[in-house]
Amino acid sequence: MATATVGSGARLRRLNHLDFALLSLYWVAIGYLWQSLGTLILPDLVQSLVGQADKGKALSLLESIGTLMAVVWQPLMGAVSDRTRSRFGRRRPFIVGGTLGDVIFLAGLALSGSYWWLVVFYFLLQTASNTAQGPYQGLLPDVVPEGQRGTASGYYGLSNLLGILAGTVGAGLLQSHLGRGAAIASIAVLLLVTMLATVVLVPDRAQPSRTAFSSAGQALVATFTAPLPYPDFMWLMGSRLLILMGIVGIQSFTLFFYSDAFFNHSSHAAVSATTVLLGLVVSLAILTTWPAARLSDRIGRKPLILIGGALGATGTLILMFSGYRWLPEPLLLPMSAALGVPPLAAQTMVVGLLIGVGFGAFISVDWAFITDLIPADQAGLFFGFANIATAGSGIIARFIAGFLLDHFNAGPSVLHLPGGYPVIFGVFCAWLVLGTLLVLKVRPRRL
Repeated sequence: MATATVGSGARLRRLNHLDFALLSLYWVAIGYLWQSLGTLILPDLVQSLVGQADKGKALSLLESIGTLMAVVWQPLMGAVSDRTRSRFGRRRPFIVGGTLGDVIFLAGLALSGSYWWLVVFYFLLQTASNTAQGPYQGLLPDVVPEGQRGTASGYYGLSNLLGILAGTVGAGLLQSHLGRGAAIASIAVLLLVTMLATVVLVPDRAQPSRTAFSSAGQALVATFTAPLPYPDFMWLMGSRLLILMGIVGIQSFTLFFYSDAFFNHSSHAAVSATTVLLGLVVSLAILTTWPAARLSDRIGRKPLILIGGALGATGTLILMFSGYRWLPEPLLLPMSAALGVPPLAAQTMVVGLLIGVGFGAFISVDWAFITDLIPADQAGLFFGFANIATAGSGIIARFIAGFLLDHFNAGPSVLHLPGGYPVIFGVFCAWLVLGTLLVLKVRPRRL
């Protein structure tokens, strides 16, 4: 790969498929890390430490505390990397240091024997991971020509989804058969391997066009005020926040849903069913991502987000009625037998078709849409700022849904399900609808 100096006026050379694959490789590890932790490892670990009655509140508190750091830290590190000069490049030092921190704090998380030690190490893990992620995302506009942003976004989305699929299926199998320690160790190995490939094979020669920050205060002020004069970017962040709140909400509470609704609190059976459902969703998203990304270069990014949001909202609405049998028995019973799950649990797998295609359409254009709207010489800052929507979606979705789940699960059933699940699925659906409508406010720049 080759790149030009940011702000120099030099044209970036067109990239080939190998270039895109190398550039997006670290996203596989990022997807694997947060998917395996958020949907399998942390819910199971929290449940074992605090018990059934308080698991929703405990999970919400854990992830909210850790993710609050991510909201502040990733944009700050992205902004600092934009202005960094070093013999190793402006992005590489942060990617290496953050990844090594990931490995250390993952070990601490695996060894934590109490809920509050788990909170401490999760907070530190968020800090380390976001030290790497903000600068890493800045590499995309550093090396990708404007006309190839849709393709690069497709590769980023595809790599992230491959990581999510591996985190769902691979980590799920490791956790089921070898325990949480093996699943956590696999995260550390993948992070190290992909980090080394990134810093060795992806060039980091783009030079900053702005001077380094003179103080921490200046860095904070610049980081959180620079995006405000870009209204289309801010509207996109609002849309992105709401859509991700719906998606993250579904991912975060799927394990609890299967455990409470279909498997009488059996953790092992629920992990297996969660692995199948999320694996189906992500597989369909992977199949959708590449053609959707190429299509977005022709028709624009906004239509893909509208389609993806509508499909995701429809699938989430159907989940509210999971307590009723609506598939015909000749189709449902063989599916149930093949998957080894109760018929109503098997029925939810069909919903994964809609959610998976919708998720793929959204993620295929996510990075490209952001890149279209931001100044190239501040990519680390703006991509880090975009993480406020990414990380903030987890804080808001898990905090609100966790308390709603525990409150309504303590009451009567609703729609033939434990009372909390129709409530939170309804909330997730509303977020997806609002986020999809909000993207209409964005005026995309013509390429």
